[in-house]
Amino acid sequence: MDNKNKQNPQSSANNEWGNQADKTMNAAEANFLNKQQELKELEASLTQKEATIAQREQELKATKDAIAKEQAELNDRRVHLEEMELQAKNGFPKLFEEKFTGFKKQLEQQEAKYMSELASLEADKEKLRQRELAVQKAEIQRDNGYADARTKLDDELFNLRKEQEKDLESKRASALTAIEKELTEERVSRIASMEKEIADRLKAHEAAIQQDKDELEQKRKAFQEEKAELDELKDELEYQKQRLQSRQDQLEERESNLNLEVNAKVAERKQSFESEKSVLNDEIARLRESIKTSSALISNFEELKYKLGDEDPAAVLLKLKTYEEEIKKLRDDLATRPTYEMQEAFDRLKYEKIGIEDAFERLSEENRSLKNSAREQLNLEILNEELTDKNKYLQRRFESVDAENNRLMEELKRLQSSYEREQDREARIRDIETPYIQKELPRAVDKVEELQWLDGISKSCIDYGLKFPRRILYAFHTALKTSEWSPMTVLAGVSGTGKSELPRLYSHFGGINFLSLSVQPNWDSQESMLGFFNSIDNKFDAQPVLRLLAQSQKAHTEDYPFGLKDVMSLILMDEMNLAHVELYFAEFLSKLELRRGRKGNEVPSLEVKLGAGIQHYDLPLGRNVLWAGTMNQDETTKSLSDKVLDRGIVINFPRPTTLERRLQLKPLGDQAPLLSRKLWESWWCRESKFNDDQILPFKGFIEEMNTSLSKVGRALGHRVWQSIEYYMANYPDVLEAQRNNDDAGLERAMKIAFEDQLVQKVMPKLRGIETRGKSKSDCLDKIRTQLDNDNYTIIEDFDLACEFGYGQFIWNSANYLKDANMDNNDKDLNETDITQQVDVSINSVPMNTDIPEPLQAFAKKEGKELWQLTMHEIRDTMQCNAKEAKELKEKCNQTKGL
Repeated sequence: MDNKNKQNPQSSANNEWGNQADKTMNAAEANFLNKQQELKELEASLTQKEATIAQREQELKATKDAIAKEQAELNDRRVHLEEMELQAKNGFPKLFEEKFTGFKKQLEQQEAKYMSELASLEADKEKLRQRELAVQKAEIQRDNGYADARTKLDDELFNLRKEQEKDLESKRASALTAIEKELTEERVSRIASMEKEIADRLKAHEAAIQQDKDELEQKRKAFQEEKAELDELKDELEYQKQRLQSRQDQLEERESNLNLEVNAKVAERKQSFESEKSVLNDEIARLRESIKTSSALISNFEELKYKLGDEDPAAVLLKLKTYEEEIKKLRDDLATRPTYEMQEAFDRLKYEKIGIEDAFERLSEENRSLKNSAREQLNLEILNEELTDKNKYLQRRFESVDAENNRLMEELKRLQSSYEREQDREARIRDIETPYIQKELPRAVDKVEELQWLDGISKSCIDYGLKFPRRILYAFHTALKTSEWSPMTVLAGVSGTGKSELPRLYSHFGGINFLSLSVQPNWDSQESMLGFFNSIDNKFDAQPVLRLLAQSQKAHTEDYPFGLKDVMSLILMDEMNLAHVELYFAEFLSKLELRRGRKGNEVPSLEVKLGAGIQHYDLPLGRNVLWAGTMNQDETTKSLSDKVLDRGIVINFPRPTTLERRLQLKPLGDQAPLLSRKLWESWWCRESKFNDDQILPFKGFIEEMNTSLSKVGRALGHRVWQSIEYYMANYPDVLEAQRNNDDAGLERAMKIAFEDQLVQKVMPKLRGIETRGKSKSDCLDKIRTQLDNDNYTIIEDFDLACEFGYGQFIWNSANYLKDANMDNNDKDLNETDITQQVDVSINSVPMNTDIPEPLQAFAKKEGKELWQLTMHEIRDTMQCNAKEAKELKEKCNQTKGL
């Protein structure tokens, strides 16, 4: 409280000083505006005088021409002298005008420079104010639970900071006012001197015009004197120019020193505030402790007073002392004589003595019986030791006999294995090769084009009640086609967005055998996925995935009518990162990668253990089996390692901006006829058909990105780029454009496919890079610049990966897919339908007052609704950053359905 009382006079004085500083600053601003107005008036007057000088020069030229005509009979020397005089007089105003124009431009440039510096200072002041407000808000939130005293102290600290800010503003204003004043005085003095010189020259010329022809010689001398004066004036101008430049340098140095001094004062004042704050906090803690102690004492005193019947404790203590002295006297008196109570106690102790003697005799009898029991117990312990030694001897004999028995049993099993092992192996293989799909499915007969087949899947999904973005469907299809380079396709995203439904419906409507495998958290080996020999049931427990893999490598014959070797199969590992993928799928990844470069039937085999002592079962990993997986990213899952990311493609599903209704749950219906393996492989592109002009820009993009990654200890290998090019070569739109020789369509499709691969293969490799410091400036910022320069649509997702990764780069969004055209039937519309749609879109653009007019005008021009605008279009139209574009995009999305 004392500190607060001490600070009140200082706060009031600071407030008065701040008000006075505000008045001074306002007066300085008004003076500055007046000076600017006067400067403009002087410039207008100077312009008028320049026009007058030009007119006088023209009149002078006409007069001199008349004089030249009248003196035609003069000798050549006078004529020559007159021509020189005319040339000199005509050149002087031009030279003077050029010099003065340069000086005027220089003054205007300096004025513009100082105005820009003033604006910069104002912007810095606003940033400082915003920063102080943010700090104050953070402190208020942090100290929200403190007492009222802390709130008052925070208010006083806020007032002191505000006064300090006013002090800084007044100092800046005074400094700027002084600079502007000096500049204005210098400008006025220069203009006055120039006007005076111009008036002198005009008078001299007018006097020269009025002279008689007899005074031509004197005029020549005057001209020579004026020329000398002009040289002196030129020197003076150069000197003044140098002096002004020196003055400007001094002003700039003074301004920089002033900024340093202001910053130092701010830091010093802030440090003093922090120290005062710490002292006040300590004082508050001490006062609170003192109040707590005093409160405890007061409460104890009140409690004691209440117990004493509201009597004064001091009087009670005096009475107690008196009573203690009387009690002491009475005790001394009692000690000298026996009492009736002492006699009764003596008689009671006498009876107790008799009872104790009887108990002693009874316990002595019990002691004698216990000694007899102890002697018997000792005899039993001796007998127990003898029996224990005998038991150990017999145990050793039992162990030796049991070991011999086990040896003989092992020998028996070894001798019987040659008779039973082959029969057990065949039985276990039969368990493995038991068909998982035990019905004969029809095969597709007609040959269908790839795009037609994909459009059929998309339309069937829509009829069923689910709609997938065309780009995701094409990416999933292309990823399965490129299983030679990336044998694993991983679908990631928010739960409930269709990650598991896409592979199921893709297989059902496309004619592909499908198996969904639910990964368990306790999977720690390959046997957890495929199966193992169950010694309890004495049979091999083959899991469905093993049976389907074996069935997929069997030909369709009369003896085995369920063979699936001629058709395609898809295995989905649902929630694959509930367990470590490397534990149960590591050998699969290594063997699947060995298929690359081998001939059709020369595929690697997986060794399936059938039990101890029995030869393993070779399971071929054919190309007609496709592998996919889904994953969520939360605290219950495991992250994918670089080994899995290198050998797979990660497709991120976008977070839905609007939730779609599903009014009816339709039955799935019968599966489409099985797609033949031959037709599937005919859609493959086994070589890159791009020329250097088509592929080198994308290859250079990856190489430049690799240079940035190398600065943070990351790099992309040959396999990454080779898989990217292979993916682009197999993208359906790329193949269609190549068949149609559509160069524009090919370029567009290649860019889409390359952008998909940036998200699917490259961005997961950036995981863990720090989003601040040198890693950001040397790596992430350069990669973002690449994306921005090449006009890629994934910049928003890149910024989110840098912003929401807790200091590390984590890619977990796919907002770029929300802006893409997700209607699979757009290409079937004719030109009339497109024109009608454009007209409807133009008329249906809502005029929302919360959305800037330029953005609404752009949407109307492009024939789009506001919610259809992309982040890139918003940023280019409004010339804003990614954060502002995101906010505008959210506002535009709110107009959907209006």
